[in-house]
Formats: sequence, C-alpha cells, structure tokens
Amino acid sequence: PATTTYDALNRRANRLARLLTDRGVRPEQRVAIALPRSADLVTAWLGILKAGAVCVPVDPAYPDDRIAHMAADAAPALLIASAATRDRMLPTGIPVLDLDDPAVTAALAAAPDGNPRGTGLLPAHPAYVIYTSGSTGTPKGVVVTHEGIPALAATQQEALRAGPGDRVLQLVSTSFDASVWDLCSALLSGATLVLAPDADLFGDELAAALTAHRITHVTLPPAALAAVPAGAAPPRLTVTVTGDVCGPQLVDRWAGGERRILNGYGPTEVTVGATYAVCERTGDGAPVPIGAPWPDQRVYVLDHRLRPVPAGCVGEIYVAGAGLARGYLGRPGQTAERFVADPFGAPGERMYRTGDLARRRSDGHLLFEGRADTQVKIRGFRVELAEIEAALASHPGVEDAVVTVYDDGLGDQRLVAYVTGGPGTPSAAALRAHLASRLPRHMVPGDVLTLDALPLTANGKVDRTALPGPGTQTAAPGRAPQSPQERVLCALFADVLGRETVGVDEGFFDLGGHSLLATRLAARVRAALGVEISVRTLFEAPTPALLASACTADAAAYDPFETVLPLRRTGSRPPLFCVHAGMGLSWAYAGLLSHLDADVPVYGLQARRLTAPGGLPGSVEEMAEDYAGEIRRLCPDGPYRLLGWSFGGTVAHAVATRLQQQGHTVELLAVLDAYPVTGARPDAEVDEQRIVADYLAQLGSPVAPERLEGDAWLPEFLEFVRRTDGPARDFDAGRILAMKDVFLNNARLTRRFTPGVFTGDMVFFASARPGSEQAAERVGLWHPHVTGDLDLHLIDCAHEEMTDPAALTRIGPVLAARLGAGT
Repeated sequence: PATTTYDALNRRANRLARLLTDRGVRPEQRVAIALPRSADLVTAWLGILKAGAVCVPVDPAYPDDRIAHMAADAAPALLIASAATRDRMLPTGIPVLDLDDPAVTAALAAAPDGNPRGTGLLPAHPAYVIYTSGSTGTPKGVVVTHEGIPALAATQQEALRAGPGDRVLQLVSTSFDASVWDLCSALLSGATLVLAPDADLFGDELAAALTAHRITHVTLPPAALAAVPAGAAPPRLTVTVTGDVCGPQLVDRWAGGERRILNGYGPTEVTVGATYAVCERTGDGAPVPIGAPWPDQRVYVLDHRLRPVPAGCVGEIYVAGAGLARGYLGRPGQTAERFVADPFGAPGERMYRTGDLARRRSDGHLLFEGRADTQVKIRGFRVELAEIEAALASHPGVEDAVVTVYDDGLGDQRLVAYVTGGPGTPSAAALRAHLASRLPRHMVPGDVLTLDALPLTANGKVDRTALPGPGTQTAAPGRAPQSPQERVLCALFADVLGRETVGVDEGFFDLGGHSLLATRLAARVRAALGVEISVRTLFEAPTPALLASACTADAAAYDPFETVLPLRRTGSRPPLFCVHAGMGLSWAYAGLLSHLDADVPVYGLQARRLTAPGGLPGSVEEMAEDYAGEIRRLCPDGPYRLLGWSFGGTVAHAVATRLQQQGHTVELLAVLDAYPVTGARPDAEVDEQRIVADYLAQLGSPVAPERLEGDAWLPEFLEFVRRTDGPARDFDAGRILAMKDVFLNNARLTRRFTPGVFTGDMVFFASARPGSEQAAERVGLWHPHVTGDLDLHLIDCAHEEMTDPAALTRIGPVLAARLGAGT
C-alpha cells in the first residue's frame, strides 16, 4: 500500500491550498470533497482548511438524489474529485477540480509548497459542514467552526495517549463526523493514520486488518466491536466506542490489560463529541456511563423548564461551551429551535438541545437513557425516522407511511417500514429501490410491509405497538432451491434476518441485511456447511443461489443429484452417511447441518436412477451392497455412522449389517420412522395407482385411484409436485419421472425384503402425536433385527414431517451427542 510522510503530506496540502486560493476560494466559502478513502482524501481536507475554506465531505457511494440535494444545499464554490468519482459529480453543475486531470497535476506540481499565509482565517470561521438525517424529511448541514478543535485535541491527548509509533485506523465514511475524530487523533499527535479500504470491514476481516496493520487505536460503534472476535484482535488496542449504547458485557469482554475502551458521546452539532468515559470491567452488569464533559465544554441535564435535575433523575442533555456548532446551514428556524440561550453561561452564549435523555451519577458521570423524540441510532448512524417516512410518501403509490425500529433481541436493530395505498401499492422491492435512490444504504428499511390501514390509538395516532413484526408478510414463491446447499442457505438467511422464509434468489442486503448481520451469517454458514466465507463474499454473492455456488469447492463439477452427495465435505471426525427416503433424494438431511458439530462431515446417499438411465436395483440387498461400496470408497476404514428416514431407515439398517459382515465397525445406526414390513406377499404386484394415490393423500393432495388409471396419473403427479413448495417444484419432467420410478421401485423392493440382524444398538426416532400408544408397539418390530438396545425418541410430528425444521430441532441434538460420544 502507498505511504507518505508528514512532510510530504504537508507540502502537497500546501500546494492544493495555493491552487484553491488562486481560484478565489476564501473563508466562509465551501469546497466539497468526493474522493475514495486515500491519501488524496486527507490532502484535500488539509488543503481546504489551509486555504481557510470549509470542507463539505460527500460520500461518492450516496444515491444521486442525496448528492444532488447536498450539492444544491451547500452550494460549494468548487468540488474536488478524482477520475473514479468525477462522473458522479458532474450532474451537480459544480465546477470540478479533478486531481487525476494532467492539467491539475501539473498546476499542483508548480505551486509553492510552503505554508500559506494571510488567509484571514479566524477561530469562528467554519471548518466543515457535515450532513445529518433531517426531521423535516431532508438532510441538513451542520456548520462546525474551528473553535472546538483545541478542545478535541486536548481530549484526545488526555484520553487516547496516541503519539509517534501508534497507528490509527480510519474506517468510517468521511461524511460522518466520527472520521474527524480519527483524522485528528492521528494527525494532531504524530501517529500514523491507516486508511482502511473502501470495502466494508467487519468481524473476522476487521480483526485480521487490525492485526495486519498493527493498529493501536480504532473507533467503532458497539455493534461493530461486538462482531470482532476479541481473541483475534491485537493485545494492545484502544477502542473508542461511539454512536450507540455500549453494553456492560462488551466492556467486560474487551477491557483489561493493554486494551482500553473509551465510551464517547456527542451529537454532530458539537465538534465530534461532548463527553467520554474510560470503561473498566465490573462484571456486575451495571450500565456503562457516557462520561464527563470534554475540556472547555459544559453538559447540563435539565427538565422541561431548563432547570437542572437532581443526581439520579432523568433529564434532557444540553451541551454548551467550546465546540458548539454555528447551526444548520441555511436553516435559521431550525437553528433557533435547537440552539437556545444558555441561562448558565455568559450573555450571548448558546447551548444545544440534544433530544437525548440521561441521568447523572454521584461521581458526575452521565448514564444515557434514550431519546425524547423519533430520532434513532442505527449501527452508529443518526437517523430521523421522519426523513424515511417522507421519502416513502413521495412515491405516488403510497398513501401513508410509518417507520419503526425493530430489535431482534440479539443485539441488532433494524428499520421496518409500513405503508398503505390500496390495490396499486408498489411491491416491497419497488419501494426499497425508490428509497435507495434517495437515501443512504443505512436508512433503507430491510422490511417494507403493506397494510390495509395503519393501526390507530384512541386519540387517532399511529399505534406502533400494534404494528406487525417484520417477516410476517411473504412474497409469492419464486424459483425453488435446486440443491441441498441452497435449501440450507435459504433457512440460514431467514433465521439471521428474522424472516419466516427467504427465496433462493432474494438478496441478503435487499432484505435488510447489513455488514454486522453478515458476520453472523458467515459464522452460521461456516458451522452448517463447513466452508469459510467472508463478508466480502456475501457482497459478491448476496443470494442463497449465488452463495451456494461460491461455497461449492468445484461448482462446475457439483451435481446435486449424484449418488454420494456432499452436504458438508470438511471435518476431521468420521462422517455421517444419510440414506435417501422413498423418492431417492437426500436433500432433506441438509437441515441437520446447523445442529451437528462443524467438524463432522455429512454425506447423502441418493438413488442412481436420478442420474443414470435404468439404475433401478433389483433388491434392497443389491442397493445396500452398492451403497456400502460407495461408503468404503470414500471412507475405507471406518468406523461408520449411518442414518436413514422412512425407506432410507430400512436401507441404512441393511447397509449397516452388510458393513459388519465385511468386518467393519458401525459406530452409529440411527433410524427415523422406518419399520420392517410384515405380512406382505413378495410375489404380489404393486398397484401403482394405489401407491401414488396414497402418497398424494399423505402430502395433502387426495386423488381417487380410479382417476390415476392408465397414463392419466402421470400429469396428475407432475401437477401436484409443481404445486408444492418442495425441492422438486422446478425439476424438469424427466427428473420428476425418474423420482416416480425410484419411488415405485422402492415400494416393490420393500415388499420383498426381510431385514438381517444388526449387532449393536439402534437410535430410533418415531413420529408420534401426543397420547399415541402405537409408536412403542411399532418400534418393537425391530427387536428381532437388533441385538442391542433400541434407544427410542418420540417426535411430535407426522411421518412426512420428520425432516422439517421443527422436528430436526429435537432430532439434531440427540444425534450431535451420539456423534460426539463416538469420537
């Protein structure tokens, strides 16, 4: 990566300042910056300040509408861009200074590199304008002067103790004032400023970056710090936590030794911050304080009559003293509303009404107690819900809109929108696209629910407590999962996002996922599929279908219908082999992955007819010999672990006895609701129509057998399969007919088969509704075929539900314990 010295940076910034003043830039004039995170970005900040002008940072990733609004509102005299960002800025109509333009490069090289003099800059002149979410529906610019910089520097010297040899990671977008904290903590102390790449860094990736770049100081919102494995981060690290409430468990996990945690507080309307506290481990779960005021700042806790509240009582936070912003750019009314006269200061002094609530401890430190209005913090970003509601209401198909914050109970908060509009209301995807064109990504709700009417309280206000939770509305089913990996990933996406279902082609970030949730999903994918993915992988492959391809070691050669199906290839323990049920597929066993230790490989055995013409065995014994050979080929020495559901349970027992006959050890035989057939006539012909009718009836689509005579039952079967939400819904006719052949052949083989004797115990899971007495009696049919114990577990479900998620939550832990005990 490129590096530069303080001397070189200063000289380049001086040249840029000279170029700006030559173009007429003066104090009070604003210069916008639209640059990727780079040395040029730091140079632009310093060059503008040295010229005496005002920095207006613009995130190039913002939507066009947002950039256009900021450009029109700030009316900068000039905009500094690069070749990578210039085209995004041209529609604003602002003169652009392209740092990659050869003419600009030549002019910079020719400019004097000494410190500029005579700019007329005063401490009361503005230094930067940062745009925040606006309660009126549009973002507003906060004008911050140079007066607060000395207090900022003094606080950092006292709290951070940074200096030469330290390394500060600049991670957040420069459109947020937390970036000013990072810039100043490095450049005003002589430390090294390390610019993170533009790609988001979270979780394991952030821990790796902290270590690789030898970072000593970093600023993060609490949720981002919570996603970082503490053991993977550098042992010497000072973390400034800001932007949201910091919980005591986070402090207990991180603070101690050479790691220091600073909990900071301060709205954009002051110079970066107002209070801070050095946090210590307590272990008692007490709230983490936001601290005491910075030098030269005053923080009041007042009641509605602007009277100080007693210690321990809740009041509203007001900030005064050095660092108070001038106000909102071009908004005198809003400025007067929030920046009010300070009754405790000198004549003419003002204080800022934050809208935040707090109480003061006996030691003078403040404890945050929430908000007095609808402003919220989402992963460290300040968000006015009214701005999102206004953006929704601007869509012609929306009559009314309300936005709330949903807490999933796992430390993540997300935005949920509710709209009304009648039959012509746009889809959730269309409304999210509408919002994405107007708002930054962190302000686009993950869920947009359409209601007939918003629930109201008795006095006619929206009853937010009566709004339905996210994930309660589902779209029409799209393409079905085409592999067991896709099925697993759809379930994991839904679980992490708090939704009932997620389609195979639905995007994680389109459904409200973000980088912090992505770290949680990556961990779940690692545990379930045994593959390493990063947050960047999710950005590149955001749907279950794309991610399944990315997770497959050899995607081009992967066939979800192959005889030995790798559900999870990785792991050092003996694998678990799962035998297919009557239809020949083993995909249903993929639901077990999230319940089993990630170190256990899992393979499915599937019917050969699914991939090979013919491919129908003449007996269960022949099938068992075939599958035993496949198992030995993959795992020559054992010990072996087998599982089967329904018809697959019978075959798993046969494979187990065959492996024992060959001198191998079978460590586990688990059967899911399969029973030996008694009283059957092996020579009797199978009534195909009756079998298909019975099968359709079991699955909720009863059809009279006479309707299935001749060839008429084939279209009926195809129609039924395509109406279901199962894995075969999108299979072609050839694949579905192959499954039919497998199903009918397995029915014939079952009638002709008598199980052998397995030497050992059997773990048996029986479907049994509460009060049923038949399960134990039916399980007794296995006693002549098992020498050991029958470990019976009753599962409250129907036979066809044995591999549904609810049943697997009972079955999985039992299997996990057995598989662990066998190692």
